[in-house]
Amino acid sequence: MSDFKTHVYGGLVTGATVSGAHAFFLPGTLDYVQLGAVCLMTIIGGVLPDLDSDTGKPLTILFGLLALIVPAVMLKPVSQYHDLSPEFLICYFAVGYFMINYVARGFIKKITIHRGIMHSIPFVLLCGICAFFLFSPSGEKMALAVGIAVSAGGITHLIMDEFHSLSWSWGMPRRNRASGTAFKFTSSSILSTLLIYGILMVSSIYMLKTMGILPRHLF
Repeated sequence: MSDFKTHVYGGLVTGATVSGAHAFFLPGTLDYVQLGAVCLMTIIGGVLPDLDSDTGKPLTILFGLLALIVPAVMLKPVSQYHDLSPEFLICYFAVGYFMINYVARGFIKKITIHRGIMHSIPFVLLCGICAFFLFSPSGEKMALAVGIAVSAGGITHLIMDEFHSLSWSWGMPRRNRASGTAFKFTSSSILSTLLIYGILMVSSIYMLKTMGILPRHLF
């Protein structure tokens, strides 16, 4: 299995590729700050499958980042309902950090096992859709770019884990018992598999309706 640093480097290479491709093929649609954010979100996507790691650096860093990024990104929609006074901001970020870094983190640790459903294709696609909605205040083009970037980072993670799961003998790869536990479409838990596919289907439909691809009256 690849270590945390390797996944960060893998996400960085993928992020630079995604941002560079976007700048080359769709020039002018995103500015340099947005392209930088796309690259950074690819790196985060590249370590998101390790949310199911019960201990160690990946879980600590991941939830620390999410506890900062999610409240910051949600600040603009929140500002429509409450004045951003200093006292409100202090409470808002403190509560957001506590809920994500402690409550959500504890919940995830209890319901997941390492290399379970979070090490799967549907999970990284769902992460991309969540990123789309998280960045939707920045416009559809930015939201779509970030969604693709996060999913690309997650798929890179799964591929790297599968590659490092192989045993090598005389320069030839051989499968072992860890092979197939990362790059997969289902988990050993039927309930987890059905749940993730159900959420993925509903969120995909809602995203397509938001983009105008599906009619809004559908479902």
